[in-house]
Amino acid sequence: MIAGEVKLRSKRELIERFIDENLPLIHDVDAIPDEFDRYVQREKTMALAKICEEEELDRDQFASLMESYIYSKQEPIRDDIFQCLGNRPSVLRAREIGERILGRMREFVEVFVESMVA
Repeated sequence: MIAGEVKLRSKRELIERFIDENLPLIHDVDAIPDEFDRYVQREKTMALAKICEEEELDRDQFASLMESYIYSKQEPIRDDIFQCLGNRPSVLRAREIGERILGRMREFVEVFVESMVA
């Protein structure tokens, strides 16, 4: 079912991990939605931290930039992304780094923000 739904494809790995790792531990069927919400929140926090660590971004600045992106639904400009970096990249690498980080931001929103309902 997950593979067939276009809206759920980006969330497939997240949902499958929840089913494999958490569902067997939940004994109250009514608790599944709340447990899933908590699981998604934990994964979301870890994913944001991973992006910040791998891209060497200031966590608070980047989290604020992500919130703005999510709220406005407008992609940030490269200069806003670069402000989250400790060192501004050289002109030769700026485009590549900006695109890579923006791509990771899009993926994050697709997986963790866009509707989980098919």
